[in-house]
Amino acid sequence: MVEIGVAVGRIESGTLEDDLKAWKSAGIVAIECDYPPLVENPVRVLERWAQMFNDAGIHFWSVHAPFGGQNNLAHPEEKVRRRAVEFHKFILERTKAVGANYLIIHPSGAPRSEGEKAKAWDWFRESLDELLPFAEDLGIVLAVENMLPEATIGSDPAELSGFLAAYFSPYLRLCFDTGHAHIAGNAYLWLESVAHSVGTYHIADNDKSRDLHLPPGYGTVPWDLLVPILKQVDFPLIVEAYRWQNSSWQQFYREAEAVLEGRVVTVEVNGRRGIARCFRCGRLMVQTNDGLILCGCEDRF
Repeated sequence: MVEIGVAVGRIESGTLEDDLKAWKSAGIVAIECDYPPLVENPVRVLERWAQMFNDAGIHFWSVHAPFGGQNNLAHPEEKVRRRAVEFHKFILERTKAVGANYLIIHPSGAPRSEGEKAKAWDWFRESLDELLPFAEDLGIVLAVENMLPEATIGSDPAELSGFLAAYFSPYLRLCFDTGHAHIAGNAYLWLESVAHSVGTYHIADNDKSRDLHLPPGYGTVPWDLLVPILKQVDFPLIVEAYRWQNSSWQQFYREAEAVLEGRVVTVEVNGRRGIARCFRCGRLMVQTNDGLILCGCEDRF
């Protein structure tokens, strides 16, 4: 049975107790948070959050670092690059304070000239050479996310995996983003080749042209091919997606779990198989463990 976590943009002290109850009630076991709340709050607040997560039995799994612009670890200007490294070190310290396991980092943020593209891997390597020992001392894993095709480097997960493997460090892994891979090429073939190097996932769906962050099953990612690989992992799958139609956490979890366990209702038309959605509510039709077929309506089909 897969374990499911979710990526949330922010964590707020005023609502965290209720949020933890809602996540726990839905079955969510892990949370990823964007970096701003960690730099906006003092360490004592982060340590209190860590205790609250621990008491609730939910992993504060990962933190999503900034990327692009002045935060680009592969920036062509050395001064900018060094400042980006120092800011990432600061975020790593805050990641440690909040009890998270992973910091999601990025090889490049924006396209540049062809000449600079050829050097981007070297610039990124320089940043990692300084950042990785710092992360290792803190016990935090750096998970490098595969990027969208417009990024300078990192959109090819196989190339990125090979780059990371040269470090021979358990504290440097791949964050495989299914949505990015789907847009950039063949998500299934890439995942099949790099699964061994993945430390964490971003699970998201899209229409293969825009990074829509749809819940799994609401786009065109071939989940029937990916699911057998994803079901083999022994850590939470982080769903980085919006809640469709502002659904409850329970509905969000139920649908994501059904897709990632292969329990969605499918139909075949003219030799093509697709996921069934309810004509009335528009939501996925999922099969529960006891054989019931549910959607977003109050009725059970």
